[in-house]
Amino acid sequence: MNREVRHLLRTGPFEVALDAAIEASGLTLDRLCRRLNDSGVTVSRTSLSYWRNGRSRPERAQSMAALSRLEQVLGLPPSSLVALLGARRPRGRRPGRPPGTLSRRELWPSCGPILAGLDASADPRVDFLSVNDTLFLDEHTGERRQRTRLVLRAASDRVDRYLACSEVDDPAFAPPDLVGVAHARRGRVRRDAASRSLVAEFLFDRPLDRGEHTVVEYEVRLPDGLPLDHYYRRFSRPVGLYTVQLRFAGTPPGRVRRYERAGLRGPERHVEELWLGAAGTTALVAPSVRPGTVGVRWEW
Repeated sequence: MNREVRHLLRTGPFEVALDAAIEASGLTLDRLCRRLNDSGVTVSRTSLSYWRNGRSRPERAQSMAALSRLEQVLGLPPSSLVALLGARRPRGRRPGRPPGTLSRRELWPSCGPILAGLDASADPRVDFLSVNDTLFLDEHTGERRQRTRLVLRAASDRVDRYLACSEVDDPAFAPPDLVGVAHARRGRVRRDAASRSLVAEFLFDRPLDRGEHTVVEYEVRLPDGLPLDHYYRRFSRPVGLYTVQLRFAGTPPGRVRRYERAGLRGPERHVEELWLGAAGTTALVAPSVRPGTVGVRWEW
């Protein structure tokens, strides 16, 4: 058992640890199914695939028996995967979103196809205490970078991840690229050229119980030369404090304004001018943000 698998068996989450253990074993899902079947345990290839990508988890007695045998086949300590499952997930219809919140697919419609294969249920299970975006734009080199810092609080027990969505509006450019992660581990990352979208999964160092906090920082590189005259962030839930820091290298714009929208589209409201310093920097500070969109627009 290699060091990465040993570490993931301590920290989880379940599907990431299982995926790493399967990769380290060198066994295909078909071979795993055959070995389990030879030992008298029946589990389908589809079930194993769903377990390792997070679409479902073993819960029934037959599935738990298969998981115990799978630990043996993969050469893992007894109950090492079982211990990562935590509390049983509720069955039936998922509870509705809390009042006054918006869905991811409502705010990020283009990310729907790549969100479909990921468990996005962690989104309503965290509260955003603060979100800070720093955007760097160099008109000479065409470089565009976005750094984000999130302060999160678990709204329920055993919250172990967060999913971030990002996209490029201009169809002539490629999706953003995740280039750095701090205070969390990089999970699954998916980029879709057709929708120009990026979905990144950030895994916490340990599962959080209700009321516990964590910090996640990450950096996204936007395509060089991407024409930009605005930047905005979408909020599915209320946020205690949102700040945007903009730095323009080269000729700064002549005018910068902030705005808000109740959703992704619609009329702009709370429009106001932002002061732009001589160094080409400005900042937006928005306390008590409601679900919707908060953005900055500039003109040369």
